[in-house]
Amino acid sequence: MMKWMISLLLALFFCVPAFVTSEKNVAAEGKSIRQPASVLLRTVTAPVIIDRPVRLTEYRKQLTREYAFQHYGEEFTEIVPRAVVVHWTEMPEADGVYEYFYKEARQDGTLNVCSQFLVDRDGTIFRLTPETMLDRHAIGYNWCAIGIENVGGVDKKEDLTPEQLQANILLIRYLQEKYPTIRYVWGHYQQTVAKKSGLYKEQVQGYFHGKVDPGPKFMKALKKNLKDTGLRFF
Repeated sequence: MMKWMISLLLALFFCVPAFVTSEKNVAAEGKSIRQPASVLLRTVTAPVIIDRPVRLTEYRKQLTREYAFQHYGEEFTEIVPRAVVVHWTEMPEADGVYEYFYKEARQDGTLNVCSQFLVDRDGTIFRLTPETMLDRHAIGYNWCAIGIENVGGVDKKEDLTPEQLQANILLIRYLQEKYPTIRYVWGHYQQTVAKKSGLYKEQVQGYFHGKVDPGPKFMKALKKNLKDTGLRFF
């Protein structure tokens, strides 16, 4: 009996550090360790993300600062994410999209277009730039939005795959968990109605391009599968 009691006490003793470590990890992520246990159990596991960076040079940073100053009135390269904007590429293969985004500059010498993430047809997620880097993917919202590009939409056909839908769901859940400042998700084609968010900023008069990506079918499915997150859709 005594040996059994000693064994039980030792087992309980050595279980404690694991619990304390869990609390410290949460604190390190900028969250209060006083959260109830139910909140701690809701931690979202990051999906598999493959880093495939575009050219992240000082030249790109310079062009980013110039873009920010022209469109937002101040120079910066980092954002505080407040929204996720979902796109399609109108190109059939991930390699072609990557090559298109790879260069720092467009032909006119301004910052090249790019999004933080690229999702291939089979659901593979590529991270092209740091998540909080200002990327040029959504007029009026680049200062605060993370972009997710989905390979497809050639000839504006709504052909994104179930694998891409699942990858977007997992990725957006992960981003919301990592950046609690994220409150909105919308498709690129919803850029006008998204002004209701109060996040739209643009200093260049008349700077606008109509979009149709990634189509209402995909966004309705995203909204349905993320309704428990509290994220706001349009």
